[in-house]
Amino acid sequence: MCDSQQRNYRIFIAVNSILGFAMGLFAPFWFLFIERVGGSIESFGFAIGLMTIASALASYAVGRLSDVHGRKRFLIVSGLLEALIIVCYTFITTTVQLYVLQIIYGLVSAMQMTMETAYLGDITKKVQRGADIGLYHAAIGLCAGVAAMLGGVGVGMFGYHIIFYVTAALIGGSTLVLFLLKE
Repeated sequence: MCDSQQRNYRIFIAVNSILGFAMGLFAPFWFLFIERVGGSIESFGFAIGLMTIASALASYAVGRLSDVHGRKRFLIVSGLLEALIIVCYTFITTTVQLYVLQIIYGLVSAMQMTMETAYLGDITKKVQRGADIGLYHAAIGLCAGVAAMLGGVGVGMFGYHIIFYVTAALIGGSTLVLFLLKE
């Protein structure tokens, strides 16, 4: 990797490790939160399905757009929207609102996941791409795992809403660091 690619790689790992930590706080307790707003195991499955289908349907189009307009703007927009969506969860009161939010989250997720993969391909060299991507995922996974353990304590002490707000703040704040990436 050249110096700017190495710099971008380090920034990208740092930002996404914080994102992984944030999602580790949030994700394990999301289902319990949904139960509190009247959701059932069936509505949970339906909500995940809606998000996954929306993400799948949007991925190709978002990928094509990023080939034309660059990855950085999509990474930033998806991170900021994800932070906003996490906050929106604290306001939902019905499963219909959950379903709408899940579809929106699926579209944003398509943007984030597609850009993450494409951007890693852009900034890593073919001869060591596997190792670089392996390190990237190891860092994120470790952060998410530690956060999941801490999240249970946080939910117990402060409740769901605070954890969601902390998650959104971590995602939004770390996303702003992406402005430092050089395209």
